[in-house]
Amino acid sequence: MADVFLQHKENLRALPRWLGAAAVLALAALTLQFTPHVPGELQTLSLCALLFCLWGAWRAWQRSLAAQLAREQDWQQIINEAIEALPAGFDLWDRRDRLMLCNQTLRQLFPNVAADLKPGVSLHTVLQKTLQSGALRDAVGNETRWLEERLAQRGSRKEPLLQHYGERWLHVYEQRTPSGYVVGLRLDVTELIHAQQALAATQAQAQHDRQLMERAIDAMPAGIEIYDEQDRLVLVNQRMVNWLPHRNNAQAVGKDYETLAQSSWFDDLLPSDPEARRQARLLDRKTLRGQQDLTLLNQTPGGLWLKTTETRTPEGFVLTVRQDVSDLIHKEQALKASQAKLKAIIGTAGVSILTLDEDGVILSCNPAVERLFGYSREEMVGSAISLLIPEQSGEVFGSACEVAGRHKNGQTLTVQLALAVVPDQDNDLFVAVLSDITQRKQFEQELQVANARLLRLSTTDSLTDLANRRLLMDRLDDEWRRGLRSGQPLSLALIDVDHFKLYNDHYGHQAGDQCLARVAEVLRRSASRPADLVARYGGEEFVILLAQTDADGALAVAARCRELLRAAHISHANSPHGELLTFSIGLVTQVPKPGSHTGQWLALADQALYQAKAEGRDRAVAAQPVASS
Repeated sequence: MADVFLQHKENLRALPRWLGAAAVLALAALTLQFTPHVPGELQTLSLCALLFCLWGAWRAWQRSLAAQLAREQDWQQIINEAIEALPAGFDLWDRRDRLMLCNQTLRQLFPNVAADLKPGVSLHTVLQKTLQSGALRDAVGNETRWLEERLAQRGSRKEPLLQHYGERWLHVYEQRTPSGYVVGLRLDVTELIHAQQALAATQAQAQHDRQLMERAIDAMPAGIEIYDEQDRLVLVNQRMVNWLPHRNNAQAVGKDYETLAQSSWFDDLLPSDPEARRQARLLDRKTLRGQQDLTLLNQTPGGLWLKTTETRTPEGFVLTVRQDVSDLIHKEQALKASQAKLKAIIGTAGVSILTLDEDGVILSCNPAVERLFGYSREEMVGSAISLLIPEQSGEVFGSACEVAGRHKNGQTLTVQLALAVVPDQDNDLFVAVLSDITQRKQFEQELQVANARLLRLSTTDSLTDLANRRLLMDRLDDEWRRGLRSGQPLSLALIDVDHFKLYNDHYGHQAGDQCLARVAEVLRRSASRPADLVARYGGEEFVILLAQTDADGALAVAARCRELLRAAHISHANSPHGELLTFSIGLVTQVPKPGSHTGQWLALADQALYQAKAEGRDRAVAAQPVASS
């Protein structure tokens, strides 16, 4: 009884106050019961009062215990609902690795053993059935050893375990509690793994692109040097080797600019004037950060005048371009003097600073503000900040933000504003620091346009101006995932120009390129919906990707392709099937299903194209869709 009392002491404290009074009556009854010379009737009455008080206390305690049990059940329900709401698989095992509970997400992640995930089942049994299903890719052919290692590492790994389960990749987190229980979480990281695989492929492509870039730079008519973000020399092109063959470029690669400047490597590229040469050696490259270009002019011992332009890229690399300008030396010197004057003017500009009161009235300003906005100090002091910055929105304290300023002549400026408050006994004082970033914003916009142009070049076939194979595969993956979500059919036409080698042999490769350009225009007119994608797959093969299109729609597009090609009347004198150019088309239509992938789908289209060629070409053949699993 004492243990029960201690366990529920909070419940006993919550008993109504009248039970305290009942306890006092019970004590009085007990006193009368054991007091001599008290009449028997009074002792009997006191005994009844004692029993009544004890019964009342017991009933109140029972009600309190019932309320406590209900609250505990509510908490248990909340915990269970929270576990079920987890986006990850959750499982809890006892000290002997028997399952105590798991959520529905775990059963969905492991459908092959979902029916076995019941309380009491052992981990060993679950793992054996999982291995028997063959879903664990990493364990196929090595099941016994995998099981031993898996059980040995149970609950002791600090890092998550990566499992390849079916088509999914899972991160498995397990932790053994001090009492010996094991808590597990399983996260689906399939998209992350795919992203890592795609990154590896991208890195390989980047290495290939770098080799192409180096060969292209070697072929340029200008001398090129490239320094990385740590100012280390990474590349010197062949033109520089030809101009200065005595320099040891192989030894210089990998060394930083400062080390090279202190050596004799730059001697032939420094100005001939001794003072200018000394200053050039002492040049600190860090001062170039934030500048767009640095231009130098010097004459080599062989009499060659070189104009050197250095540009720092947004990534921090320095591109040094040296051009032979011997015939333009005088004009270039005049231009250089003009640039030096312009830099001197820009260098005198300071940061614009002004102070404001709490009502936004300008109290003071420095000369840089006058230069920035065109107003005199007298015009600005005493005026509201709206004179310079008409519209203010949001919180501007702390970090700098961009606002629109207005010049006296009405010109709109893009200004970077940082506002800080200086507490004062009477009124707060505000300090505003402004920088003109109008040109930088314009440069960012131009850079965005250039990046968009570069993206288009990287995803467009240069001959036909159609999408290239890279863009096709990206769009195909996107449409495949969209089809998995929407359940809409997806169609693809794989198109081959019949006997194109014979066409090239007869008319020549230049005429063949012109022919492919005309074919591209025919295909572009055949697939006119915005969602349709026409791409050059390679050589004389083309692809039309038709989103949300069934088999009948795909056949209609194929018929339109062949009809428009006939209307184009492209001659093919060496064709075994007539005097006009023709198409062979392989069609495939399918509603994307889990477990299938685009590679299988493209293979079906290729088989259908092969069948079209085998049946005599100049036709369209539709492939049978992959059966649903």
